[in-house]
Amino acid sequence: MTEKLLQQETKARVALIRVVTSEDQSFLDIHQQLIIAEQPELAMTTYCLADQYDGIHDAKTFELAVPKLVAMGLELQKNYDILLVSCASDPAVKQLRQLLSIPVVGVGQACCEQALTVSQSVGAIGIEPRAPAIFYEVLHDRLRTYRQPKGVNNTHDIHTEDGKAAIIEAVLACEKDGAKVIALACTGMATTDVAALVAPYTSIAIINPVLAAGLAVKKLLKR
Repeated sequence: MTEKLLQQETKARVALIRVVTSEDQSFLDIHQQLIIAEQPELAMTTYCLADQYDGIHDAKTFELAVPKLVAMGLELQKNYDILLVSCASDPAVKQLRQLLSIPVVGVGQACCEQALTVSQSVGAIGIEPRAPAIFYEVLHDRLRTYRQPKGVNNTHDIHTEDGKAAIIEAVLACEKDGAKVIALACTGMATTDVAALVAPYTSIAIINPVLAAGLAVKKLLKR
C-alpha cells in the first residue's frame, strides 16, 4: 500500500465485485451501500461477473467464476487501492493475492475472523450442503455446526418468504447445536438482515459477511 494511501485514508478507492450477474446497478450496489453506511470515508465502486445470474452456489459455478475474477482483478488494480470479492466462498482470493499489487479482501475470511471475536463456538448457515472451504480453513473445529436452510439453494431463494422462514429455523438449529455466534456463509443473506429476522426468536449474534469485509478494509487502512 502506498504512503499516499496511508496518509489519505478518506480517499481510499475500493473495487467491490459481486459474483451474481445483474443489469440492475441499484441491486448490485446494495453491498457497497451497507459498507459505506459504516465506512463513509471509502470511495467504493461495484462491479459484477458476467453470465452468472444465479451467482455461486456449487462447485461448477465456483470454478466458472475464478478465471473471470482473476481477469477482472488484474484490470481493476490499475485504478483502485483495494479489491473486495463479495462472496463468502472467497473465490479466486488466494490467486488474486498472489497476482495483484493491491490488497485483496475475501468476505468469507473476514466473516469467520469477525465471528471469532465473539465466540470460539461458531455456527454457520449458507446455500450449499457444506460450508465454504474458507470457513473450515479459518475456523477448524471452532465451526461447531453448519446448516443449509431448507429449500434455499441459491441467492434468489433467500429473499422469499419460505426462504426467510427456513433461515430462522436454521439459525435456531445452530444455536441448539451449541453455537454462540452465527456466521452467514452467503453474502446474499447480508441484504436480508438476518439479525433483525431472527431477533424475535433469539439474541444470538449474527455476523454479516459484507459488514465484516468492510471492517477488514478499515483494518488494512490502519496498517
